[in-house]
Amino acid sequence: MQKINIDLKCYCIAEGYEDTGDYWRSWYESPTFQEDLKDLLEQLRPLYEQLHGYVRGKLMEQYGAEHFSESGHIPAHLLGNMWAQEWNNIYDIVMPYKGKVSVDITPQLRAQNYTVERMFRTAEEFFKSLNLTAMPDLFWKNSVLKKPKDREIVCHASAWDFYDQKDFRIKMCTDITMEHLVTIHHEMGHIQYYLQYRDQPVVYRDGANPGFHEGIGDVMALSVATPKHLKTIGLLDKEEKDHEAEINFLLKVSLEKIAFLPFGYLIDQWRWSVFSGETTPDKYNQKWWDLKCQYQGIAPPIVRTEEDFDPGAKYHIPANTPYIRDMLKMGSSKPWSEAMEVLTGQSKMNASALIDYFKPLINWLKTENSNKGYKVGWDTACPVSSVPNQMTLELDQAKKWLTEYNTAAEHALYVQTEAEWAYTSNITDENQVKQIEARLVLAKFNKEAAHNASMFKWQTFNDESVKRQFESIADIGTDGLSDENKLKQLNSLQSDIEGIYGKGHVCLTEQNCLPLEPDLYEMMAKSKDYDELLKIWKGWRDATGRKMKDKYAQFVELSNEGIKELGFYNDTGEFWRSWYESSTFQQDLQHLLDQLKPLYEQLHTYVRRKLQDKYGRDKFPASGHIPAHLLGNMWAQEWQNLYDIMIPYKGKSNVDVTSQMLSQNYTALRMFKTAEEFFTSLGLQPMPKEFWDKSIIEKPADREIVCHASAWDFYNRKDFRIKMCTAVNMEDLITIHHEMGHIQYFLQYKDKPVTFRDGANPGFHEAVGDVLALSVATPKHLQKIKLLDTVENDKESDINFLMKMALEKIAFLPFGYLMDQWRWSVFSGETTPDEYNQKWWDLRCKYQGIAPPVERTAEDFDPGAKYHIPGNTPYIRYFISFVVQFQFQKALCDTAGHTGPLHTCDIYRSKEAGDKLGAMLRLGSSKPWPEAMMAITGQPNMDATPIIDYFTPLIDWLKEQNKGDNPGWSETCSVTQLPPSIGKVEEWLTQYEKQATVAYDKAYKAEWAYTSNITDKTKAAYTKSQVELAHFEKQMYNEASQYDWQSFYNTTQKRLFKAITNIGTSALSDMNQLEQLKGLLSDMSGIYGNGKVCLSDDVCHKLEPDLYKILAESTDYDKLLAVWKGWRDVCRVMKPKYVEYVYLSNKAIRELGYNDYGDYWRSHYDVPTFEEDLENLLKQLQPLYQNLHTYVRSKLMTVYGEDKFPESGHIPAHLLGNMWSQHWNNIYHLLVPFKNKEDIDVTQAMRDQGYTPVKMFEVAEEFFTSLGLEKMPGTFWNDTIMVNPPGVEMVCHASAWDFYNRKDFRIKMCTTVTMENLFVIHHEMGHVQYFLQYKNQPVKFREGANNGFHEAIGDVMALSVSTPEHLHKINLLEKVENDEEADINFLMQRALEKVAFLPFGYLIDKWRWSVFSRETIPARMNDKWWELRCRYQGISPPVKRTDDDFDPGSKYHIPANVAYIRYFISYVVQFQYFISYVVQFQFHKALCDAAGHTGPLHRCDIYRSKEAGKLLSDMLKLGSSVSWPEAMEKLTGQRKMDVGPILEYFQPLQDWLEKQNYNQRPGWSLACPVDDQIAKKAHLVSCSLGSLHCLNKCSFDYILSIFTLHTEQPMEKNDESDDFFSERISQTSVFSPEICK
Repeated sequence: MQKINIDLKCYCIAEGYEDTGDYWRSWYESPTFQEDLKDLLEQLRPLYEQLHGYVRGKLMEQYGAEHFSESGHIPAHLLGNMWAQEWNNIYDIVMPYKGKVSVDITPQLRAQNYTVERMFRTAEEFFKSLNLTAMPDLFWKNSVLKKPKDREIVCHASAWDFYDQKDFRIKMCTDITMEHLVTIHHEMGHIQYYLQYRDQPVVYRDGANPGFHEGIGDVMALSVATPKHLKTIGLLDKEEKDHEAEINFLLKVSLEKIAFLPFGYLIDQWRWSVFSGETTPDKYNQKWWDLKCQYQGIAPPIVRTEEDFDPGAKYHIPANTPYIRDMLKMGSSKPWSEAMEVLTGQSKMNASALIDYFKPLINWLKTENSNKGYKVGWDTACPVSSVPNQMTLELDQAKKWLTEYNTAAEHALYVQTEAEWAYTSNITDENQVKQIEARLVLAKFNKEAAHNASMFKWQTFNDESVKRQFESIADIGTDGLSDENKLKQLNSLQSDIEGIYGKGHVCLTEQNCLPLEPDLYEMMAKSKDYDELLKIWKGWRDATGRKMKDKYAQFVELSNEGIKELGFYNDTGEFWRSWYESSTFQQDLQHLLDQLKPLYEQLHTYVRRKLQDKYGRDKFPASGHIPAHLLGNMWAQEWQNLYDIMIPYKGKSNVDVTSQMLSQNYTALRMFKTAEEFFTSLGLQPMPKEFWDKSIIEKPADREIVCHASAWDFYNRKDFRIKMCTAVNMEDLITIHHEMGHIQYFLQYKDKPVTFRDGANPGFHEAVGDVLALSVATPKHLQKIKLLDTVENDKESDINFLMKMALEKIAFLPFGYLMDQWRWSVFSGETTPDEYNQKWWDLRCKYQGIAPPVERTAEDFDPGAKYHIPGNTPYIRYFISFVVQFQFQKALCDTAGHTGPLHTCDIYRSKEAGDKLGAMLRLGSSKPWPEAMMAITGQPNMDATPIIDYFTPLIDWLKEQNKGDNPGWSETCSVTQLPPSIGKVEEWLTQYEKQATVAYDKAYKAEWAYTSNITDKTKAAYTKSQVELAHFEKQMYNEASQYDWQSFYNTTQKRLFKAITNIGTSALSDMNQLEQLKGLLSDMSGIYGNGKVCLSDDVCHKLEPDLYKILAESTDYDKLLAVWKGWRDVCRVMKPKYVEYVYLSNKAIRELGYNDYGDYWRSHYDVPTFEEDLENLLKQLQPLYQNLHTYVRSKLMTVYGEDKFPESGHIPAHLLGNMWSQHWNNIYHLLVPFKNKEDIDVTQAMRDQGYTPVKMFEVAEEFFTSLGLEKMPGTFWNDTIMVNPPGVEMVCHASAWDFYNRKDFRIKMCTTVTMENLFVIHHEMGHVQYFLQYKNQPVKFREGANNGFHEAIGDVMALSVSTPEHLHKINLLEKVENDEEADINFLMQRALEKVAFLPFGYLIDKWRWSVFSRETIPARMNDKWWELRCRYQGISPPVKRTDDDFDPGSKYHIPANVAYIRYFISYVVQFQYFISYVVQFQFHKALCDAAGHTGPLHRCDIYRSKEAGKLLSDMLKLGSSVSWPEAMEKLTGQRKMDVGPILEYFQPLQDWLEKQNYNQRPGWSLACPVDDQIAKKAHLVSCSLGSLHCLNKCSFDYILSIFTLHTEQPMEKNDESDDFFSERISQTSVFSPEICK
């Protein structure tokens, strides 16, 4: 700032004052004002001196005594404030009792999501609580409470009075901190003053004196800052009422209040001397420091000259704001002394109250300073070192140059880092060019900086810090290349090889190419398929390393050339090693590895044996090496992904909390927030806003990025980021803590010079996050953050935990060591390019004991498959970090007061440990690393003892386990050969995919053509296509059978071959019979599709929509009966065809080795106890279904009369609103529990809003896309049939179609505009969504995980779609009623669809299985059907059924031969989405939690939740590539079907039904009602006139005999029977003209 000669004297003299200072002092209306001030300061001096002495002592401990002069002054830059006016920001350093609760409630403010406005409202409420005035509306409208983004403002907090008696404002750039909360109270104190005196004349609208105005807010703050108040307003958990807590509090307040006093005094003392002319402009700065040294006891940290103008660095000087008022802080219509008397009872200023306030602290400080030997007091003159002299001039110039360098370097590094970030987060040619350009610009900057630094004789400086900075600036690495073209080439080469790595993909099939992260990572971690792992392992090295070898060799040559030009180093490896500042560095590393080798050998031996048990000893070379692809990691560097195989005690709780994270709906963001909370619990820094705004924490879907987790410092002291393709698992949670450790390091040393913004050595930087991860990974910690239910404190649990840790930490050590051993040998020229790969495997075989699983050649470049090689990131840092992190852990655990084994230590929430760690981090690289090591551990060396101590229990256990095994391995490599058949198998599968795509597309198009237009021509074409498909499947079966696929190691290939050879009825060897079989299927489908019921001679109705509509809407008993029976009469003609179909199907399926067709169907579920499991599920559901059945029966009796219902308890099958009584929701209007509630059938609303079938489909599509799922493709909209075309016979049953060409998906449906059809569309579109998600799987994996899964997907969407909440969102329901009655209505409607269906879904295939197994012969097919329906559903036929009837055929899935148990399973499975937390949050619960739903599960609507969509999509993409329990686990974390959720979902309804059914007969008899009940109590279909005429001719006795014959029951002739026959006989279907004949 330019100095301004302040000359206002003429103005002030004209007004009668000596000068401006005299004018200012006049405001205080006291002739002794200056003497009074000095007297006050003298009263306060003893307190200030004690505080000063204590603070100085603490700062000397923090920074070292060498930075402090003997004069007793404190360097002005160390007091946490730009002007050293208040010292509260160094409270963390000087805090007396660190174990006490901190009164800095900044973290609580942020944790409680305080906003700026909330902070101001909190302050306002304080004033209002005193019955003072609330802030007026204009205050909230016009104030500037936070810094605008669009303009520059003066941020200094200030309160404003606009003198119109209504407009008062504050301007402040507020941050969410305790300091700012107190400042707000201060500024609002000014506003309160304005409000109170606003009715005074303008000239009196001011404080009694200026100090009064400043004092008002601060006196409030004295209350606000107390622990008692902070606890009252919920910002402090507890108020510690003891001496230590009191001293902590008083010290914190004194750092603000007492520390301020001399500064508040001297700033106007300086100004008054300037105004008076006593101090001339050439003495401004000297006078300033004279006063600061004299009164504050602080000194400038560097030489100050008269060119400087340090007073101008304080706002109040350029703003010309009087400051002595800030020292007074005590009260204009009256003299201030009168105002003082009104408030205090005395008229003079007095320091006694202040001294009394701090008396306990004064006493404590005296004792503490005496005990610690801290010097109290200081010389009145500034220390001599602050005065310039000839010897310090060059050093002073060097420091100024460093300051300028620091500013320029920050900018240069920021620009270059942004370019690096842009490229690695979006790998494009354009970004690569920009990255290279930025590297070259930085190289030029570094070169110029090094040249300029060389102009100083910095090697002779006696200031070690300055010398260290210059040394770093001179050491510019490869940027020293003098040839600009070569420098550009070097940077281009590195960018190229990084790009090769970042773009690497492995293609498992022609269409399925996967990136490293997360896909290949996950497969290497989870797959146990030897061949699949091998393919991935080799594929990644082919895709990356092999392609970059030549470029890497050129890179090495140019890198060495650049390093040599520095003149200090022989090669790049020597340059890298120099960072560790140790002449014995390589020997020290070898010594550490030797110490650790016995532990690694024991672990290796154990792991090798377990893997041999898993994969077979024939897969392992005799040399003792482990094949490199079997260790759960692409590079075999860490083995923790093998923990499931290696776990010592499987009965003990697992410390892999991945499943808990998934079940608790952890997201990438939540994982990062969890890590941040760990750091802040230690009192370390939270992540800044820029971190959350700019980090990439999940892989973007729209571009290629380098996924390797990395932390970034952008060198502007505020922008720090992480880039990581996070997966929700425990490993990535640990990685996040590791990367955030880097960020914490950045934050702690951000204010150091640029050259010191690094770890003490590179290994320290890696260790910081990992040392916290050692705590995070403990069961104790995982329980604290609710990711582990219990902590088992026993030896077995300890061994399990240590094994998991060893698989990460110990397994890594030799890899961490050898990576740079390889590089150093390359850089030194010892290893030539043609020896690169040989040397790599020599080291890996020697140190790690692993071998390549396939032959490697000199053409391969396997080191390049590891990111740090193309990324040119030195790696020995990681080895060092894995050693020193245990040293750090030991030191921090001791500081935290931990007792017990080191591996159980969790430093979470220990501020003491955080303080120790933070102190080391703040050093950055400003000191040699042994000093940083000393600061945290108390000794200067790297030492393996703590890591050995940590794992000692495991070492002892491993030795016992490995008895009898030979530990170790030979130092030379041995290759495990690639199985010779793998290439041939893959080639055959590729050809199969191509052929199958054509064959299935053709067959399904023919079937589509037939079922959507039933003609003889389309029928013939369909039959032909089915035969052709069977031929194709048989051909593929024969070819696949040539392979011994049952013995494949590759489980995916084995699963594919099993599917290809499981060809169903296509196995039929007799081609004539095969053609006949396919023809029977099309015949039956045709009978069903063409079926009509004629209720009169001229009106015949199709099933859809006509008969559906009648059964859904009519309550005419006879009409319902006529429809019900008429449809079954249509279908009875297919019985002979079905009998023949069963025979041929069984014959075909037995050729595959199955007992019958039912056995084949059940095999799809891969569960040996499948039938028993189903029966058990139904038993669990029986009470719920029975309650519903009882309620429905009682309601229907009131509609139709009790006489229509058999005494057996069954419900007549035609009264339930559905042709098959499978769903009862169409009779909801007869059953609605609370009729006064709004109806949630939105059919009318749909019609009122002009819904069409197309709009219904569009609404369904929008639901799926709102979840981030796929849109329906163009072919879907072009080819789907939504309504029955006029004049076309088609199968109207709603169905979804996949044509297996990855682009053609359709629905066929005769849509009507109803709510039910809207839900059906969602169901069918769920199938299509499944098709879309798994379309890139092999053809045979393009199915649901099991058939039930496919049925469930749409229905689980419908569970959301059918909620009142969702119908309201899409404007089909005006309001949502949230009360118990509305809930019961809603649950009733859902139960009529879902619960009513369950026994029907169960029994239909139970019937089929009995038919296929020949347990049920053709003559008893219908009897068996009704036995099952009466038993399980509690429904009975309303008319007599005979063996000639074929009622199962009236249900589409029988003639179409579609397995039906899938629907039962789907109804069970879909309700597993509602499972409670106790049983691992299955499907819907998982989706609802992912969507952030709260409240009852039946109210959950996952609409628009991308998180729920992602969770669902991940499962759908699997298709049937894994077993259904694995798919179930992917989504729910549980592998079994469970009815618990459906019972929980309907529990409110179950409770309500039990009350309603209190006086009702529950249940029904297992057998169907006897026929006399049917005859007596059921209306029957009317006979024709011919039948009546016939009956009139029949004798009564003959009629009785026929009745007995057909009913198999005798009937007595009596009055009742007379009445019966006279009233009912004409309607009895038993009696027909044929009977009379």
